[in-house]
Amino acid sequence: MDRSTRTGVLAALGTEALYGGSFVFTKGVTATIDPFTLLAWRFATALAVLGVLVALRVVRLSLDRAVVKPLLVLALLQPLVYYTAETYGVMRTTASESALIISAIPVAMLATAAVLLGTRPSRRQAAGIAVTLVGVLVTVVAGGLSARFDAWGYALLFVAVLAFSLYAALAHRFAHTRDVDRTFVMVASGAVVFGTIAAAQHAAGGTLGRLATLPLAEPSFGLSVAALALGPTIGAFFLQNVAIRNLGATRFSTFIGISTLVTLALGAAVLGERLGWAQLLGGAAILGGVYLANRPRRGEPAALPDQAVA
Repeated sequence: MDRSTRTGVLAALGTEALYGGSFVFTKGVTATIDPFTLLAWRFATALAVLGVLVALRVVRLSLDRAVVKPLLVLALLQPLVYYTAETYGVMRTTASESALIISAIPVAMLATAAVLLGTRPSRRQAAGIAVTLVGVLVTVVAGGLSARFDAWGYALLFVAVLAFSLYAALAHRFAHTRDVDRTFVMVASGAVVFGTIAAAQHAAGGTLGRLATLPLAEPSFGLSVAALALGPTIGAFFLQNVAIRNLGATRFSTFIGISTLVTLALGAAVLGERLGWAQLLGGAAILGGVYLANRPRRGEPAALPDQAVA
């Protein structure tokens, strides 16, 4: 495994670990705080942190009109369309149904990468994604599936799947842009759009003062926002961009099931949720699928990002 591939693999694992762990900080918050208020504070806090890092010259940006224009397309897909569609899709369906539909992202990423990038997965990548998808399905169904058909909820979740898949394919196409620039534009776009929506909602309800002081009035909310801003927002976005640049959209998709595994582990360790044998077997299938998709054959040269190995 060469240095670029190793970097991409570590970044992909870090991305999914952060995404999988984010539920610890959102599980209790979303019961009392509306989604756009949480998203607004999450992205505004992340933007403030990035602003401080830029001011201290820890992070250096190289943004101009030629760079920003394609990055705004990425930001439209992720986080704007993806987070909005996913949030409201989850609200209209059960958690299990949502997880089942979102777990289709790797398959959708294969299709979009084939159409937009002209790439196809190797047999082992396709097999690995299939095994990972089976593992996710077993894990979620083992947790209990209570179907409550909602056409709009299903449609929104499929929009989220499509948005993430298009983002991953286009992020690979725009790999010449710097990871930190992409991360900054994504975070800034989320802060502006989600902040505007949240402010409009609270203005209509006469609660702008509550919106402005929420982290101080509810310290647990403030801690959750800080954790989400630093980890699943700044950290995960940056690592996700690094992973896609080094591995390509197709190979990155093989790691997505890891977030489900992390969620299971943290649910058991932090929240005391019990794991059954079916869930453990599903977790093993997820790990096996990722290993199968990314283990080169003996004597086989490392593949370039999204290069198929027959």
